[in-house]
Amino acid sequence: MKVIFLDIDGVLNVASKNRDEYGQIFTKRFVDNLSHIISETNAKIVVSSTWRMRGLNWIKELWIHRNLPGNVIDITTDCAQLISKEKFEFYDQVERGHEIQEWIDDHPEIESYVIIDDDNDMLESQRYNFVRTANNINHPDCEDVGYGLTKICAEKAIRILNQ
Repeated sequence: MKVIFLDIDGVLNVASKNRDEYGQIFTKRFVDNLSHIISETNAKIVVSSTWRMRGLNWIKELWIHRNLPGNVIDITTDCAQLISKEKFEFYDQVERGHEIQEWIDDHPEIESYVIIDDDNDMLESQRYNFVRTANNINHPDCEDVGYGLTKICAEKAIRILNQ
């Protein structure tokens, strides 16, 4: 199984002013780029964004309501769960990469994965599987100061998943 660990803010949701009952509307060209990744790799989505705090059912409803591409199969654990499992003592010790690694460790069926996020709080072991959607001011289809799942980011994600 191929997996996309997907952040939302700074990836699909960049400077949006339009809203619906689920919150800010995602930028169409970035959603289209996600669709391209999925069509080229057949990857499944695990949401690693803070949007996951509303729960998997809410995320799936959002995906259906907005007709978003791909199949959301799960959400990552959050730092509170890692602390309750006594893997860490303090919240500030937990990075998003730890939350993602917990999911990876629990799913040996993963054949490849990519992390798409605007923040870089990933583990050293994940750096070759990471596509950063920030500070990409040289990407012609970026938003604001280099944010969003641009075409260049999408092509990098496809290469990672299909290697």
